[in-house]
Formats: sequence, C-alpha cells, structure tokens
Amino acid sequence: MPAETYGAISLLPALFAIVLTLVSRQVLLSLFTGIWIGATILVGWNPIGGMAHSLQLVINSLITPFNSKLLLFTFLSGAMLGMIFLSGGMKALAERIIDRIKTRRQAEVGTGLLGMLIFVDSYASTMITGSVMRPITDQFDISREKLAYLLDSTTSPVVSIAVVSTWVGFEVGLIRDQFSSLGIDQSAFVVFLQSIPYRFYSLLAIALVFILVGMGWNFGPMKRAEKRAKEEGKVLADDADPLIETREEDIVTPDHVDSRWWYFAAPIVALVAVTGFGLLYSGGWPGAAPNQALRDAATADAILWGVFSACALLLAILVGHARVELEAVSDSMFEGFKMVMFPVAVLTLAWTIGGVSETLGVGPFVVSIAEGVITAPLLPAIVFVAAAIVSFSIGTSWGTMGIMFPVAVPLAFQLGAPLPGAIGAILTGSLFGDHCSPISDTTVLSSMFAGADHVDHVNTQIPYAVLCGAVATLLFLATGYGFSGPILLLPVGVLALFVTAYYLSERRDADVPNVFGSSSD
Repeated sequence: MPAETYGAISLLPALFAIVLTLVSRQVLLSLFTGIWIGATILVGWNPIGGMAHSLQLVINSLITPFNSKLLLFTFLSGAMLGMIFLSGGMKALAERIIDRIKTRRQAEVGTGLLGMLIFVDSYASTMITGSVMRPITDQFDISREKLAYLLDSTTSPVVSIAVVSTWVGFEVGLIRDQFSSLGIDQSAFVVFLQSIPYRFYSLLAIALVFILVGMGWNFGPMKRAEKRAKEEGKVLADDADPLIETREEDIVTPDHVDSRWWYFAAPIVALVAVTGFGLLYSGGWPGAAPNQALRDAATADAILWGVFSACALLLAILVGHARVELEAVSDSMFEGFKMVMFPVAVLTLAWTIGGVSETLGVGPFVVSIAEGVITAPLLPAIVFVAAAIVSFSIGTSWGTMGIMFPVAVPLAFQLGAPLPGAIGAILTGSLFGDHCSPISDTTVLSSMFAGADHVDHVNTQIPYAVLCGAVATLLFLATGYGFSGPILLLPVGVLALFVTAYYLSERRDADVPNVFGSSSD
C-alpha cells in the first residue's frame, strides 16, 4: 500500500511510543510497542505478522551503513570513556577547571561555551562536553537534567549553522539538489549562508540558554529539578534511571599512575582534529576545494575515524606513559562498553520507529495538510511548523530535511517566497521537533553523556524548546508578511524570550505542574 494512503494513521506509532514513554518511563518497551503497531499496520493489521515484521525492521535499522557506524562510534566512545576513567585524566582536568570555576553560574556558562566551541560535529560535541563538564556540574550541585539541556541546546543548534561541520555538507547538498532540479542559477553555499539569519529556533535556543544561566532563572519541571539539586544535593531524582551509568568508581586508577590532565585532553584533541581532517579527506580534499569537500564528506566515517584515533592514542598513553597493564586497559574498555549498552538499544529502536513512520508516510501526510493552507506570506511559518511535526514524529533532523526539501523549496519557488527564508524554516524547524522528541538520536545522546534520566531530560527540555519554537513561529510570520528582515527581528525575539522566561520563572512551583509525572517531583 502506498505510504500516502495511510493518512492520519501514519502518526499513530510515533505518538503512541512517545506518550507511553513519557507516562510509563519504560523507554525500550514503549519504543518497541510503537514499532509493533506500525509493523502491524504495514502487514495489513495482522498483529502476529506485525511482531515478526517488527524484528525484521529492527534488523534493517541495524544494518543501515550510517546507523551501524554511529553505533560503532557509540561503543568506541564507551571504550574511550572507560580508558579515560582508568587514566584519571578526566578527574585531573576537572580539578584544574574547578580551581578556576567558583560558582554554579560559571559552571553552566562553561558548559554552554564548550558545547558551542566544539562545532565540528554534534555527536562529538555532546560526548566531549558532557564528559568534561559532568563531574564539574556535579560538584556545584547542578541537576543532570540541566546539564542535558545545556548539551542539547548548544551543540546541535551551533553545529547546524556552522560553516565547517558535519551538517553543512548535508544541508548544502540538499539545497544544491533542489536548485539543480528547478534550474535555479544560484550558489547553494551562498544561499545556505543567507538562510542563517532565518534559523530563528536555533539562534533563540542558544540565546535562551544564556538568558537562563545569566539570570539564574528556571521554570517548569526544570525549576523543581534545580531546586532539588541545590537544596538536597541530589543531581538525580531518587527514582531516576540514568541513560548511562557513569560509575567512574567501578574503574579504579592504579596507585602507581600519576594522573595528568593531558591524559584526557590529548585524545579529545585527536578526536576533533582527525574528525575535521576526515571530513575534508573523505570529501576529496586536497583535490577538491574545502567547501566542496565538506559538502561531499562522509560524516559517519569521519567521526568514526576520530573516535578510533582517540582510543588508539589513549591506549598508547596508558601502556606507554602511565605503564598500565594491558589486562587493566582491556577491562576498562569492556566496562565502557557496558556503560553504553542501554543507549545503543534506545538508539536502535528510535531509528526503527522513525523508519516505520517514514514508511507510513508521516512526511507526505503533514506536508499535504500544510499545502492546503500555504500562501507566500504564510509559507515560512507553516513550513517551520510542518518540519517540527515531522521531526518530532520520526526523531531525526536529517530525515526531516530530506522529506521537506523536495516539497517546500519548489513550492516557495512557485509562490515567489524568498528561498533563504523557506530553507531556514526547514532546517531550524527540523531541529525544533528533534529537541522535543524522546526518540531523537541527539536527545538520547544528550541524556547519555549527561548521565541523566532520559524521560526527565525530555520533560524538562520541552517547555524551553516550545517557548523558543513559539517565538520563532511569530518571527517567521512577521518576515512572511514583510514587517521586517530577520536580522532586525532577532533582537525582538530575544527580548520576548527574556520577558517570558522572567514571567515563568517567577511563578510558584504549584503553577508549573509536571505533565508527564517526571521523577523530578
């Protein structure tokens, strides 16, 4: 049956999985139930056949080249963390940083800035920033929910607009493909740059982080999480189930090892450097120009080479410089593998249910509804909201971009709407939905490297994301109707965030109920 004929039913698997996850807090069971519902629909409403098809869909998700490489990246990240714990390098670096960080606010600002500085790749940025800052934020009684939010809202938003990152090649490639098919004689990279001021959600998400941190404000479930952490010293709620068990105490640094801060810094530098070189090399550099190489880069290969290089350097440091026995190194690597087993399972099922939703035609269904009400002035706002809904449902920004570009760009071209605005709406709307979705890979990884309960992270982040998304929608409406250009509207949006955040943060805890019953209560 063609995907277009499933209509509103195409939303059922993802919505069921998302709601069940937030209500029951059983992530794996909820995701698989959503997969089973989708598979049952696909095989003609046969629940037994749906179960068998569900297993095949999971297998198909695992053997997808990009997904399998990202899973290997996750396992190697676990091995790297295990070796870092064994070396004592992270603790040594944290002690040096703590000597310079005197307040909770400085720790939060440091987390946000580090997440922004590592703009080559969102996965690498989340891993590095979370690993470095987690012991520091714990020291200052900052909740793991807050740490996960800081990771999620400063890594992907920055990487998505950086001109040198794993995202830029994919985004520019999508623009180029549409321009080629429509006969538009413009530089895809130049239009990519022109779309950056229209990335309202991405820019506002970054701004909100520093408004909240700078003013010391919190609202919604995050307000209670932070109150618990500050007053009770509990960075996790009593019944929280961290997505990754970051139990450094299970990996003991040998007594004879004199831990150095560069035991951690050196492999991280190697990871970033090799990833950056890998992006250029896999895209054809030095034969191709850097911009061309980034556009054609093999993202999954580059981050995999980076983390493997970091692991190899760590192994050399531990055995060659710290004189640690190979058996201890091997044991630490396996402990690291154990840390990431649950996130790997969550990622696999999240990808699978996203694939099910795509097969059922969530994208075409949402777009078909949007097309019925689109005019040139409304196009940016409607495209933004449509991209957010699709991204929320399938849990992937890139997948959403792939769905939206072939529809929204030709429509904008036909209606005469500014192409940078339409393209910016797709790219930033995809990120908005991703930030709200518990089945998003970046959301899962933020929970993972923050050592946070995944449901609590989603619960505490949604109010912040929705606030930015609501303001972004208004800004898209304003640009569509010609009230002003994006650069002049952005300060207005930031002011709206400031005023609204102040109002919400001043409300009593009783006024901000936790809709999904998070363990932050």
